[in-house]
Amino acid sequence: MIQLVLLGVIIGLLMAHIWRRAPRGVESFVGGRMPAPMSDNPDPMDAAGPAGLHPAPTAGAEDDPRDLPWIASWSPLDAEARRGQNCLVHQQEPGPDGSTIQYVSKSCEDGMAHTRAGDRIVIPDSIPEALRHETIEHERIHIAQRRHPEAWINFYQRNWGFVFHTGPPADMPAEIIESRRGNPDTWDPEMGGPWPCWNGRWWPVPVYKSPRNPKLRNASTVWYDGWRREVREFPPEAWVQFFGTPSQNEHPHELAAVMIVGEDTISEAGRRLWTWWRTNKTYVLRQR
Repeated sequence: MIQLVLLGVIIGLLMAHIWRRAPRGVESFVGGRMPAPMSDNPDPMDAAGPAGLHPAPTAGAEDDPRDLPWIASWSPLDAEARRGQNCLVHQQEPGPDGSTIQYVSKSCEDGMAHTRAGDRIVIPDSIPEALRHETIEHERIHIAQRRHPEAWINFYQRNWGFVFHTGPPADMPAEIIESRRGNPDTWDPEMGGPWPCWNGRWWPVPVYKSPRNPKLRNASTVWYDGWRREVREFPPEAWVQFFGTPSQNEHPHELAAVMIVGEDTISEAGRRLWTWWRTNKTYVLRQR
């Protein structure tokens, strides 16, 4: 009898030890928990952050060859946010200053107008007719930025304190870099690229608010302080005093387009821009 009792105790201890070490995994279909598979490979979230959840971008056979560099610049989150979009052109017409206006499905860039290589202004169907003139005027400024980027880059540096860099600072948190939302109007390195720094300290970065479920319209600008090595949700006070509160603050190209179309002469940044624009408008809008 004693031997049977001891055997039962040993078996019980062994089962408790096994149960304690069993890995806890994801919810099963019936509400229980399924044990996670054992693997020597690290969790992709540990190595690659939220980007590890999403596939790398790929171009389709229907994509315009001029768009391939833009598509190649997408991060995995950018590709996921654009999954299923349709950017096939169903109508086009001449645009301002020798550009071409292309009309596409409302799913393209989640319904947001933008420009692409080859002096193309892309207008999704979702933009109301009443707003198209102002929208095209905004995109017209991006066409000018594409045609003569050196003029704009020089202005930003001399008058606004923005300097472009080829990449983010080495100490910027990886989750900010991986969550950055690509913008067809600011991504191109020949236009300066997506990494401007203001006053040698502040880095504005548009990021997806939900990296596990990225949406183009669900994004906001955060500010990385290169001196204190911290991330802020709002621009620094000195930036607000100089630029005001423009509707798009993620990049100098967007700031300039908003301020020119909105005829901003209230902020110091707007006054400097308009002084420069009056003198350089004809040149920067000219085709190369």
